[in-house]
Amino acid sequence: MKHRIVVLSVVSFLTSCDAHAQSAVKYQLRYDMSGDVSVKLAIVLPEAAKAPVTLVMPRTYPGGYEQVPYDAYVDKIEAFSPEGKAVTVNREPDGPRWGVGHVGETVGRIVYQVNVDRMEEKITSAEETSKMRKGYLGLLGYSVFAYLDGFEDRKIELQISAPAAWPIVATLGPQVPTPTTSAKVEAPDYYALADSEVLMGPELKVRRIEGKIPLILAVYAEGEEDVDLEGKIAREALDRVQSYFGDVPFRQYTAQLEFLRQLPGHEYNFSQEHLDSGTFSLSVDHALTAQSSDNRREENLFNYAHHMAHCWIPKRAYGVGYRPFTWEMAPVMDTIWFNEGFGRYAAIEAITEGFPSAEGAAFRESQLSRLRKVLEEAPRFIREMPLDVLSREASFLYVVDFRTGKNSFARGSLMAAEMDDRIRAKTEQKKSLRDGLRAVLTWSAKNQRAFQVEELGDILSESTGVDVRDILERWSKAPRSTQQPQRLSK
Repeated sequence: MKHRIVVLSVVSFLTSCDAHAQSAVKYQLRYDMSGDVSVKLAIVLPEAAKAPVTLVMPRTYPGGYEQVPYDAYVDKIEAFSPEGKAVTVNREPDGPRWGVGHVGETVGRIVYQVNVDRMEEKITSAEETSKMRKGYLGLLGYSVFAYLDGFEDRKIELQISAPAAWPIVATLGPQVPTPTTSAKVEAPDYYALADSEVLMGPELKVRRIEGKIPLILAVYAEGEEDVDLEGKIAREALDRVQSYFGDVPFRQYTAQLEFLRQLPGHEYNFSQEHLDSGTFSLSVDHALTAQSSDNRREENLFNYAHHMAHCWIPKRAYGVGYRPFTWEMAPVMDTIWFNEGFGRYAAIEAITEGFPSAEGAAFRESQLSRLRKVLEEAPRFIREMPLDVLSREASFLYVVDFRTGKNSFARGSLMAAEMDDRIRAKTEQKKSLRDGLRAVLTWSAKNQRAFQVEELGDILSESTGVDVRDILERWSKAPRSTQQPQRLSK
């Protein structure tokens, strides 16, 4: 009997611990009224945390490859015990951190504000900043959501409140055609919360376009825009990318489209991928209308496909350094050439395969030709950098010195193209790099970790039956001739 009591007690203890581990951290986001320059946020812990705890604000984001001081726009931080007693908050001298409480105290709730108006004024890259306009608020998760150090793996419940008659679209939300003025959504962890978007306002146009992966189109335009045409192009891009990879890893894809009148000194026409969505911050002249040329439509099609492909590579298959992610400091990565190069090549192939044979071949060659030109025009010291060194440089300088960024993705894409051509030739078109990339995704889902570079070569070779490890090794160690073999006819 005593033995049985002990066993039951252990089971009870483990069950209690498991329930405790699964308790969700509650986030609250509130925008009170049109014209307010800040959003208000609160973090509520499911159980009192022993002080001191540390509040952290991101200074970088997945795929950003640089530092962005989001902590500079955080104001009025306050903390309280579960009983409502004020707890001290002190900014740490280095890094985007605040120490909350002293030994012997407990912390139950932290509140703060983020000045979005000041953020956009100071951050000049449109895809890196949240935005506030008359009738529109577009929030990037990592620009407004702080986290408590040590709580990043907890499940999160997010409550969103907007002004009256301001509909809300949260990319974490369910597949609903009509947005509402309040919303409650969930995230499995902080990464998913931070890599999401919250959009609201009466000027936001929302479309749900059915497909194997439902597409939610959320458009804010300050000029003329054909939302239906934009949706048709985005739907086509998502269908082609999904067909290329073959699986359905998320329940919907949200395209946040911002067509903006350019502010002085600001850079537009860049986009950013997220786990299951994309931010497309473009100038008004990039909006599609009935008068848009075929070239403009093709450019938009590829831009969509490129960033949609990133939802597979590197969001779900990645090298060492990409995840677990370091939110305070841009992590050093040896495989940005895979993230950006193989992801780009997958988009090229996805678009190519959707065209008739001759048209597809011409599109592919035009894309590869541009990439070869990048290598040809690079200064000698960059051309002679080993690929891992170039990637490490791009970890911080991808945007600041775009020579590192474009040479990383150009080398990665051309490496992928050479592998693809060999696989197709050796298998008489029965297999392609697509089979290898699908195998990498399957491997990543099974192992739930980053691959080592040598593992990538093994997976691609074994899954296709064609050894491409020498191609990987050659591109990694030294610059490669810019001339690529021509694709055999389908």
